[in-house]
Amino acid sequence: MNHYLIFLGKLLAVIIISSCIMTFVHTFPVFYHYKNLSFYSIAMFAVMSIFLYFFLYKSLYAKDRQKFISVTLLNMFVRMAGSVVILLVYKSKIDPPNNKFIISFLIIYVIFTIFETYFMVSLADKKHENNAL
Repeated sequence: MNHYLIFLGKLLAVIIISSCIMTFVHTFPVFYHYKNLSFYSIAMFAVMSIFLYFFLYKSLYAKDRQKFISVTLLNMFVRMAGSVVILLVYKSKIDPPNNKFIISFLIIYVIFTIFETYFMVSLADKKHENNAL
């Protein structure tokens, strides 16, 4: 259970860092009106990261050796589909005057991609250690 708390602490740090970065980005007039999208995106990626971590951690001990890779690929698909959906819904409901909202979304996307890559690599290393034993 300790590993879950460590993960949640790191995720909380990423949420705080990305919120601070986005608060700064939204001080610029061109991005000011896209605050809601940014914070919805942070929430979406945070929830997706939690689910991904739990599924990947469970896959470490699965008999099927390909489960870890399958979960990773499924995450990539869900992440891309979720991103497209949130951007399309935002575009249709809010009807922003330009497409600059995509830039603030991409900043969050990159931050969470780096974070997920970091913990997936650490879990993959752990999986490798388990298989070596």
